[in-house]
Amino acid sequence: MKKIAKNITVFSLSILSLAGCKKDFLEVTPKGKLIAQKTGDYDLILNQSSLHQFMTFSPMVMGDEVTGSPNFLTLGFGASTLADQEAFKWADDIFLPSNTDSEITIMVKQIYIYNKVIKEVMSSTGGTEAQKRSILAEALTGRAWVNFMLVNLYGKPYNAATAGTDLASPLFMNADVTQTTFTRATVQQLYNQVIADLTQAIPLLPENITNRARASKPTAQAILGKVYMFMQKWEEAAPLLNAFIAALPAATIDVGLYDYHKEFAAGGTFLPIDPMYGPSRLMVDLDKEVAYMKSATRMYAAGLDGVILSASAAALFTPGDERLKFYSPQTWLTSETYPNGMLRAWGQSYANLGVTVPDVYLLAAECKARLGKINEAAEDIRNFRLTRVPQDEAPVPAAIAGSKVSLVKYILEERIREQAITGNRWFDMRRLSVDPEYAGTIGATHTIVDIKGNITGTYKLRPERLTMRFPIYVMDNNPGMTNNP
Repeated sequence: MKKIAKNITVFSLSILSLAGCKKDFLEVTPKGKLIAQKTGDYDLILNQSSLHQFMTFSPMVMGDEVTGSPNFLTLGFGASTLADQEAFKWADDIFLPSNTDSEITIMVKQIYIYNKVIKEVMSSTGGTEAQKRSILAEALTGRAWVNFMLVNLYGKPYNAATAGTDLASPLFMNADVTQTTFTRATVQQLYNQVIADLTQAIPLLPENITNRARASKPTAQAILGKVYMFMQKWEEAAPLLNAFIAALPAATIDVGLYDYHKEFAAGGTFLPIDPMYGPSRLMVDLDKEVAYMKSATRMYAAGLDGVILSASAAALFTPGDERLKFYSPQTWLTSETYPNGMLRAWGQSYANLGVTVPDVYLLAAECKARLGKINEAAEDIRNFRLTRVPQDEAPVPAAIAGSKVSLVKYILEERIREQAITGNRWFDMRRLSVDPEYAGTIGATHTIVDIKGNITGTYKLRPERLTMRFPIYVMDNNPGMTNNP
């Protein structure tokens, strides 16, 4: 953490240029060290791309829906990095001691920026109190999202019985880059802070979604609903998730579900389908299904094929599922076909980890099913699937729709169909691991296969690796901090 903190320059000269800086502003602020003063400066800070996009996201290769392809061991052609290879193996230490390009590096930099805005914006000049409160609320939402990611990377899955003693990430609450001592907070402390930040932010945020890069009341409600889902607090989660869905028609930008039948028809958004790169869905900031943009580069759908959809995950799709058009049976840069029905993702070069419409729809349906509202949940899933599959395939099979447990499992499978190779399955695996009724739905084996389907490598997921260890360089710079087992 000490090294992270020292590397952080909270505000760069690029922010000065964004703010359209005047000479008098530069005279007050030394070049290279921006001290924001005006409300508009803080507003522009929240537009920084570094707050909304990042490269490294290990969970993308850690879910049980993936397999290592014949190219897995070839760096830069199969696997993206050595760290990805280790993450796929569920290794204890993913990053080399010299590698500082980790999730916590990126997220701590983000949280320091949010903390600075939270601390200072209400004392800024030139804005109304309403403007200041709105910016404050956006920063609180951003900090809550980062802390929710951190607790779900470095803390054990939430368990009410142990959350008060289970250690997670440090809780970063100050915009102090000179801080050198860090203490790990508990899982409960992080969840409490996330809930407190979102609870404070929601009434102060804009009522409608107007910008994918900026928080709004509906997107903050969706995040809080998801937080409660991970805590198994279905009653608290349901109204928040439903509020997000109800707010979609009032958005001032195009936000909602794509109808895949339409978008893959003549003139559709996903056309043309490039023979090498797949369907045309390459801009996260233009994606209709993205409501709050927090995206990671998805290398395994933008060329590399070291990690592909497993045979069991591919078997979850029916032949008429339009989502299959975002997968290819052919290996990258060759005409060979993957064995056992396995598929390579293509056509969508990002995974949005913030708020997406499909994620919230499926969480809301799952929540209804868990609350025993199985008829409503089954109808919601049918309506959702109508945008993805042929009409006769959309209804939930009657034998499944009549059983709460079976319906929840079906919805969890729908989440795999919708979110494979994005990292979202990893978070589902974590929360399900502490849910006795559904813990058995989690896979615990990764394999690497050759082009004939022969298994050339096998790796087992141990329970302790549902929680990531802090990178070696973080521990080297913080000898007083304990690491995860």
